Amino acid sequence: MTRSRFAVPTSLHWFLLPALGLVLAACAPGGQAINNWPGVSAGEDRLYVAHGSSIYAVDLEGDELWRYPVEPVRDRNFFAAPAVADDGMVYAVAYQGMVIAISPDSGEAEWQFPTTDGEYGAADGRIIASPAVAGDILLVPTDGGRLFFIDRHSGDLLRSFEGSGQLWSPPGIDGETAFLASLAHTLYAIELSTATEIWSVDLGDAIADSPTIEDGTLLSGVLGASLIGVDALGGHELWRAPTQGGVWGSPAVADGQAVFGDVEGNVYALDLADGTVLWQETPGEAVTTSPVIVDGRVILGFENGALVAYNLETRSRDWDETAAGPILSDPVVAGGLVVVAVTSDAALLQAFDATTGDPAWNYLPAASR
Repeated sequence: MTRSRFAVPTSLHWFLLPALGLVLAACAPGGQAINNWPGVSAGEDRLYVAHGSSIYAVDLEGDELWRYPVEPVRDRNFFAAPAVADDGMVYAVAYQGMVIAISPDSGEAEWQFPTTDGEYGAADGRIIASPAVAGDILLVPTDGGRLFFIDRHSGDLLRSFEGSGQLWSPPGIDGETAFLASLAHTLYAIELSTATEIWSVDLGDAIADSPTIEDGTLLSGVLGASLIGVDALGGHELWRAPTQGGVWGSPAVADGQAVFGDVEGNVYALDLADGTVLWQETPGEAVTTSPVIVDGRVILGFENGALVAYNLETRSRDWDETAAGPILSDPVVAGGLVVVAVTSDAALLQAFDATTGDPAWNYLPAASR
């Protein structure tokens, strides 16, 4: 496999290989093909899943509505979950450094960045992370360390911000500020209107996912085995809660507690005020995703395919199910269902009743049957 901009820093190999093994194993010569890490996002009445060479739109009954492109395009691979704007527009990113706006009704491209005529040149690296929507702006991070600000209606480049290190997660948005995490240990606060840095803080370890924003506090997991609370206004570290394993995903927050898992198979609930542990369980399987909260339950997906719902009031399991394959991307909630994208020949999407955990449906693209 030819070394590409997706190269993992040597110091992180021990941690990242279990989570990225399926991805890196799919790289063809030239480092072009990413086929085994599907990402799912939810719109108002449908789901969008990125996988291989396509973006698929699937309704809440598990039926395919459309796919983009209709025929696969060589050297174009999708795995980051698309972003969905309030008006329904879908924004997909290809690993090779391309951004595409897709109509939710027709499944056709509205614009592409960089433009085919090369007006804006090319992105400065591969795109690992999902984009983020902030009003009329689409924010696109790259593993080259740059955050692109794109007019989401026209596809025009507005401005950009240059950070340090690879950017593997979308920024968190709060008002007029974007909070951006870097594998080079740095968390940035960036002014949306100017793309200028407000503050930055070195958290001492690589940050692989977006910070969660709650009541003026940023909650950021680091691969060096901690969840860290940071003051969103000034960038000061408020508390640091050690974990037994590296924290890949972002915590979910409800009722004053932050819930998340680590790669050693531990699940934690921390007090938002000071980071003290409220409860902890050890299912024993790696968590490399972010949980979701629905109807008083926090639901986590595990790398071995387990899907577990914890009752936030009783701090006990409400239900657990097993998906058809590893869960390497964040679950989503839509229409009373929790939906996971899985790495499996049996299904690409699986839906479960969010209250009972009962399986609802499986979706597999027709070409893969």
